[in-house]
Amino acid sequence: MRTLLQDLRYAARVLLKQPGFAAVAVVTLALGVGANTAIFSVVNAALLRSLPFRDPERLVQVWETTRQRDFGQREASYPDFLDWRRGEAFESAAGYAPSFFTLAGEGGPERVRGAAVTANFFDTLGVKPARGRTFLEGEDAPGGGCVLLLSQGLWQRRYGGDEHVLGQPVATDGGSCTVVGVLPAGFSFAKLGDAEMWTTLRPSEMQARARYWHWVQVVARLKPGTGLEAARAQMQTVAARIAADDPQSHAGTGISLVPLQEEFVGQIRPVLFALLGAVGLVLLIACANVANLLLARSTVRGKEVAIRAALGASRWRLVRQLLTESVLLALAGGALGLVLALWGTDLLVAAIPQAQLAFMPYLRHLPLDTNILLFTFGLSLLTGVVFGLAPALAASRADLQGAMREGGRGSGARRARGARDLLVVSEVALSLVLLVGAGLLLKSLARMLSVNPGFRTENLLTMTVTLPPARYADGARAAAFYQELLRRVSALPGVGGAAEVSNLPLSGDGGTGTPRVLGLPESATEGAESHLRTVSANYFEVMGVPLLRGRGFDERDRAEAPPVVVVNQTFAERVFRGAEPTGQRVTFKFTANQPPFEIVGVVGDEKVTSLDARTTPVIYFPVSQGPDSRMSLVARTTADPSALAAAVRGEVRALDGEVPVFGVRTMEQVISDSRATFMRRYPAYLIGVFACVALVLAVVGIYGVISYAVTQRTREIAIRVALGAQGRDVLRLVVGQGLLLALAGVGFGVCGALALTRLMSGLLYGVSAADPAVYCLVSLLLVTVALAACLLPARRAAKVDPMVALRYE
Repeated sequence: MRTLLQDLRYAARVLLKQPGFAAVAVVTLALGVGANTAIFSVVNAALLRSLPFRDPERLVQVWETTRQRDFGQREASYPDFLDWRRGEAFESAAGYAPSFFTLAGEGGPERVRGAAVTANFFDTLGVKPARGRTFLEGEDAPGGGCVLLLSQGLWQRRYGGDEHVLGQPVATDGGSCTVVGVLPAGFSFAKLGDAEMWTTLRPSEMQARARYWHWVQVVARLKPGTGLEAARAQMQTVAARIAADDPQSHAGTGISLVPLQEEFVGQIRPVLFALLGAVGLVLLIACANVANLLLARSTVRGKEVAIRAALGASRWRLVRQLLTESVLLALAGGALGLVLALWGTDLLVAAIPQAQLAFMPYLRHLPLDTNILLFTFGLSLLTGVVFGLAPALAASRADLQGAMREGGRGSGARRARGARDLLVVSEVALSLVLLVGAGLLLKSLARMLSVNPGFRTENLLTMTVTLPPARYADGARAAAFYQELLRRVSALPGVGGAAEVSNLPLSGDGGTGTPRVLGLPESATEGAESHLRTVSANYFEVMGVPLLRGRGFDERDRAEAPPVVVVNQTFAERVFRGAEPTGQRVTFKFTANQPPFEIVGVVGDEKVTSLDARTTPVIYFPVSQGPDSRMSLVARTTADPSALAAAVRGEVRALDGEVPVFGVRTMEQVISDSRATFMRRYPAYLIGVFACVALVLAVVGIYGVISYAVTQRTREIAIRVALGAQGRDVLRLVVGQGLLLALAGVGFGVCGALALTRLMSGLLYGVSAADPAVYCLVSLLLVTVALAACLLPARRAAKVDPMVALRYE
């Protein structure tokens, strides 16, 4: 221990005598360690930290699987859920469905995200309330009273943390509900976003018996000792029994069990692994840079090492001393990197759109816990050994006579120069891998954003309104409200047209259904489960969706008129396969007692879920024949749509002050905040930043090697000049050395990129992992910056005065 303390004190003195060298090394390492720590903080929160529920490893999400091409898995119907929770694999199973509430009070109505859950939902998760109680058995029975649980944030914000709110009725759009409890601070369920209000799931009479109506999501707790595979096998027996009892709507269905942790983070896992790999490459490049500095420094310290060896120091003793200096540098870099990581972690989270962060609550609070501290410390130690070992071994091979000779130009110097060249080649290769990855992701993002969504996205303002059911239970009154709202908004200056739709395109929201076409066999619509949309008559015109056949909706489609629908092109092609769709009549299971719907028109395809998703069938219903309680308003403007948001809000309030308006965004913002865009933009931008850092480090490394080589070869260059070499010959000599290193690095980097970028193919859209354009552009960029890095030392070498350089030889 005493020897170690001596080594540490000596290492500290040596580094303090060279503050410039130490500062450069520490900052370089801090960039690498800090980036790795920041990404690890996110990985730790998302993938390593256990869910904040009781025995989270026994929690699973349960899905119904189908043979549908576009809907491979879906929610359960309520009767299915009842059968599932009786399965032998589960200790308990709970159902939930996202919902919204409108709270009345001072300041106007407030729209609150929430959920309807079965009474055993919180018991299944193992969550206890902070105040009051959770739901009791039987409170989720059909026709029961309305009870509420509040989140800690809503309780504090809306009710000032008043204990007396418990047991009191609260006015919502569903009527009067009694608050029975407050959930603990920090509680969240990622599948439900930032839900703040919870009520019991009470199915309607139709929902309680309809097996075709899939709307209940299910979370279950496995029995102790029941493994996931055994539970899956048991649930397949349940699925087979349901399919046998109801072959019409459950033929070919199964049941899938997904660990809840995987359900929460499965989509973001590839992104995190890609980022972790990128920062790992940055750290390797930083290590190579510092190793280069140490190799250059070891040549200068050759006499010191030789003298210590001559005085009896063993090679192990010399290596240990030099490694101690490297580890001390790495620990200093790790400490600074930890500070940078705390700042960088905030930036990582801030770069996530709020619409997506709501479904990743595990990233809202990233504490500096033991895992992160241990990771940073271990990474710093490993880094110190990695970049310090080779220079320490090189320096410890002391050539006493060569080191004591003036200039110290011996085999040790030549070995160090070869090692430095190899490190620079490695830096260039690793930088190329990062740059290629960033280039592929950016090109993929550009390809996705250039996809035609099926409508015009420019100058389009969107917002959502919800009608209180108690006051707009009559469909005619709701239709009149929407019609008057359109008239008022369309009359605003700067509005070119306004329309309504039950769910915005690219939102992925809304129900689905499979129609039955009269006169065709059921097999004709087997793969035509469709998104269902309710729209105003002028929706297609305002959105710019082309009418391909027949007609759109108009004044003929009144409430008392025969029901009609419009279908999109994908539906027409899948179901009718070239036959004329207009005039055909379709029915749905949920409209079995109503007249069939006539298809009056075919429109172009809109992207319903995301820009990079496969186009799905869509069926449109006229709002005049059955308005939804919640509709999105879209207004086509002649100028900046954001400037008209306040005016449109004002028209809604003037029409009915108790109708809430929320989700006010332009269509560009809708696209930008969507999950598909986030999943491609986020890694593209971050890996692009890391690639730029790597490029700078590689350029510094090339410059350092060439500059050092010029210094070491000053005598040789002077002799060449004395013998008649011109400045351009010297330039060619020096630049050629740098370009040779860069080209070698590019060659190795291309091979590495071809192998590694295949691992991120799942993050690419419309781009091959071996895209030649990206590889060529990145290679050209690296060679160009390498040339620029060589020019300065090359120009200095070309100006060598042989008389001055050879004076002391």
